[in-house]
Amino acid sequence: MLTALEEGVKGGKWFSLIDKVYAARTLEAAWLQVCARAGAAGVDRQTVQQFATQTEQHLQHLSGELRAGTYEPQPVRRCWIEKPGSVEKRPLGIPTVLAYYAIVP
Repeated sequence: MLTALEEGVKGGKWFSLIDKVYAARTLEAAWLQVCARAGAAGVDRQTVQQFATQTEQHLQHLSGELRAGTYEPQPVRRCWIEKPGSVEKRPLGIPTVLAYYAIVP
């Protein structure tokens, strides 16, 4: 997927991206980006560090679900953060590590 995004595809037509998304190389690149961001835990309360203890198993499971078309992300955890220079707050959605991992590419 990364190569296709950088160099384009033959004939200039995209037919499906899902086969590029579940490729091990793509998921590994996505995981590196998730680790670099080290965000907060989602509704499942699983942190990036906890997820990292079984990265290979998670990667294989996610790849299989994406390939089979059965992957369904969990709900997003909602929290409110203050707007700079205001008393108002704005909503922030925090996905689970697995959901975030699946959408990073």
